[in-house]
Amino acid sequence: MKGQKQLARGGVIAGLLALAMAAPAAAATPPTRTVHYPTGFVMPAGQGCAFDVAGVPISGFVAVTHFSDTYEMRSVRIKGYYENLVTHKQFWVNDTWTEQDVWDPTTQLYTITGNGQIDVPFWPGDANPFGGITTDSTFYRFAGTTVNVVDFNGTPRTADFQWSGQITDICAALS
Repeated sequence: MKGQKQLARGGVIAGLLALAMAAPAAAATPPTRTVHYPTGFVMPAGQGCAFDVAGVPISGFVAVTHFSDTYEMRSVRIKGYYENLVTHKQFWVNDTWTEQDVWDPTTQLYTITGNGQIDVPFWPGDANPFGGITTDSTFYRFAGTTVNVVDFNGTPRTADFQWSGQITDICAALS
């Protein structure tokens, strides 16, 4: 009789453990992937350069894989150019990067870690790539790794920015 009670108790414990382990697995949702095909944009003066800039894609896509409310991966593959809408000077790009985006709901910080060829605008008040604070809008192209911490608690928009690799001033290239 004693052995049967121990066996039954062991079975109940094993069953409870199985239920406890199965509950999180059942609650987890599979990642979702969305693909977008860029159609272009105009960045008004002051939001990147001192002049209006058009982003003109020739081909490519942006794929976003959403894993949870706090984590997603983004793959960008776009060929095209930026155009100074005053002088019509063009700067051609082959944007190819992957980024990991992590949202921290407690601190309201969004950390974007990118690898590849990535273009980033900086607005007045943002932390800039050189360790200071941006006073005038700028627009840079990075070939390498970037870590951009965006603060949703207010200004600055970019609270911290780190990078390694090569940098190109897109505004200077379009001037």
